[in-house]
Amino acid sequence: MNAPEAKTEWSKFLKFFTEQNVGRPTRLGVFERNGDNVADYWLQNGGALLGVDLDTSKERFSIQIIVGEMEHMVIEPQQLRIILSRSGEEDGLDITEANGSTTILRFELAATQ
Repeated sequence: MNAPEAKTEWSKFLKFFTEQNVGRPTRLGVFERNGDNVADYWLQNGGALLGVDLDTSKERFSIQIIVGEMEHMVIEPQQLRIILSRSGEEDGLDITEANGSTTILRFELAATQ
């Protein structure tokens, strides 16, 4: 999904996405490009998804991701991509910010006993 004009659709989708995936274990990271180099920052691993929501209360809207006890804000998102895999292990979201960085949210398979 592209373009900030799609705020209503993004909001509806993120509500549905949260309802379908709440409680699933996640990985959360940010990828930033600096010239030819890409830095990756892994912020969280294994925390349960509590919610993903669009915040339009400020002049610059953002997407709020809550996993475990952590909250991560994606400021001025420009592109929202849904990632689906056959196994379900790499399902998630890629959210690209105006500054070019990309936040990735991926689901981990639940441990089997």
